[in-house]
Amino acid sequence: MAIRRPSVYRQDLFVFQDFLYYEDGPEQGRYILGKYDGEPYELVGQTFDYPSPDFRGGAIVSRIDYTVIGEVVTIDSWEVNWRDEWPLRLAAQFLTNCLYTSGKGYVIRVNKEAYPFWVSENFFPLTNEPDDFLMQDY
Repeated sequence: MAIRRPSVYRQDLFVFQDFLYYEDGPEQGRYILGKYDGEPYELVGQTFDYPSPDFRGGAIVSRIDYTVIGEVVTIDSWEVNWRDEWPLRLAAQFLTNCLYTSGKGYVIRVNKEAYPFWVSENFFPLTNEPDDFLMQDY
């Protein structure tokens, strides 16, 4: 595990935005974008002249695509465009700790494609089947 310097890996340098791209009955297709422009983001209250979330932030450094059906959240794909996985970790934490918490009854799962990464984010297998999902353990 690498030691991260606080000056480079401050969480307030990234902004994460959640978007809906399709809705079909109880199923929703959504994605989270992580953006970075090197400047700390200020917490600003909602005002009538506040810019749209589409225009906030800089370069897109991470993305998580996921599907929500009822209380089951399935992470379908992810990508990172950064020197390491840090913005992807923050996006995963934003998804699991802010948007869809287990305290609200949500179950989050992901496939076993990047097994070490997702295990480090507290996702564990339910069975030994290779096509089974990893579920978040709290």
